[in-house]
Amino acid sequence: GGGRGGGRGGGRGGGRGGMKGGSNVVVEPHRHEGIFVARGKEDALVTLNSTPGVAVYGEKRISVELPPTADASTTTPQKVEYRVWNPFRSKLAAAVLGGIDHTWMGPGSKVLYIGAAAGTSVSHVSDIVG
Repeated sequence: GGGRGGGRGGGRGGGRGGMKGGSNVVVEPHRHEGIFVARGKEDALVTLNSTPGVAVYGEKRISVELPPTADASTTTPQKVEYRVWNPFRSKLAAAVLGGIDHTWMGPGSKVLYIGAAAGTSVSHVSDIVG
């Protein structure tokens, strides 16, 4: 019946802590350069964090250890951090998940981003172009 609120799950941002480090997460490149897919319990669109340790708008972060490459000077695994890109907070992320043909930007591109209000999309665009 009636009543106020409650019910129906916890509202937005469902399933807190779905992509925590420690759970086996594999990050693989998306077909759009600079964008990645984190495959774990749930798949998520992610970008390489250009400022590791910093969450721009409270998004989840995923740390992945990369095995040392053959030509690397050290044998210690390298830690890389990705930021989860929520398609419900970014039209650009939604377009990528929806199968957009071209993003018209990649690593090294110059982008003039007009209308960056909350910094959600623009922070990921910054991660993509480097």
